Amino acid sequence: MNVSEKDTSRNALFTQVKGVIKSLGLDQMVLAEKLGVNQTNISKALNGGNEKTFQRIVNLLENEYGVTSLNQHLESAVGNDIGEIKAELQAIKGTLEELKMMIGRLEK
Repeated sequence: MNVSEKDTSRNALFTQVKGVIKSLGLDQMVLAEKLGVNQTNISKALNGGNEKTFQRIVNLLENEYGVTSLNQHLESAVGNDIGEIKAELQAIKGTLEELKMMIGRLEK
């Protein structure tokens, strides 16, 4: 895939995600609240300026709203960054589990 095809694929993905958000009756403020960021970060992400937040939006759409197949398109559009993001998310999940166990021990 050459650079122009990759850019076209990325733009199509951003357009698709924006369409899904609109079809679900969501707006940027709702997404910002759910993800704990400000609306400006959501806007940047939906326009290609913040890959990590964009991935979080895609994950939210998939996990909370049952939207399917976006992640597969995202991986082909943005490449290896997704693997790194997934690894970071796994590490965060592990840390959260450890914290939950520590809190549980403190409560006893």
